[in-house]
Amino acid sequence: MALIYDWGFYVKPDREEAFREWLAEHERELAELAPKSYEYLGTFRPLWGEAIGDYHQMWRYGAERPPDLRQAAADTGGAFTELARQYLSFVDDSRADQETFRLYRSVVDPTRVPPGG
Repeated sequence: MALIYDWGFYVKPDREEAFREWLAEHERELAELAPKSYEYLGTFRPLWGEAIGDYHQMWRYGAERPPDLRQAAADTGGAFTELARQYLSFVDDSRADQETFRLYRSVVDPTRVPPGG
């Protein structure tokens, strides 16, 4: 069963526009170069309750155990690690205590066949 990993973070206030431009240019690469067992779903902002700089990076993780994306990125070396380094350069480290890390799994087992199905 796949897990969904949600990392909530803040972008440095003076880097918001540059971050959005960088993301528009490199988001496809993040998806294509994702570490094994990871699928990059995108970077999102809340539609309400939004704070300036409030972003969420979402990944689908195809394993049962909790993911460690930083370790997976380090294991890939090369191009993905460089993209991750660039991405992280926009993150506001002074607000690290306000970052969120959530892990979701489906309520219903997708492999379960419904009765009569």
